[in-house]
Amino acid sequence: MSNIPKIHGDKAPIRIHYIVEWAEKRDLSQADIARELGADKSLVSRWFSGMLPKEDYLKRLAALFGTDVHGLFRHPDDDWLAKFFRDKTEDQKERAIEMLRIFFNENDKTGTDG
Repeated sequence: MSNIPKIHGDKAPIRIHYIVEWAEKRDLSQADIARELGADKSLVSRWFSGMLPKEDYLKRLAALFGTDVHGLFRHPDDDWLAKFFRDKTEDQKERAIEMLRIFFNENDKTGTDG
């Protein structure tokens, strides 16, 4: 028994990555990931708890999930949009946004207020 107090012992780490969500999206368990990467299960568990993997593992995780390293820091549902707009000009982006607004009737007024 130690008398050393824990600093922030009751706080869970804040994850800056979306490895858990990518794993769920690809229907991969922690054991699946450990096996595919040749990593220890406890290491994968720490990633799921918020620890940031080293660069080599980030690259391997990205390849496993079918994204790039930057994609691991975006929710998988948002990744397609970032990839789509990555190589577009500002004019193309503005036109795409306008088309989406029209498609979703964002500019139309509805209701009884007028």
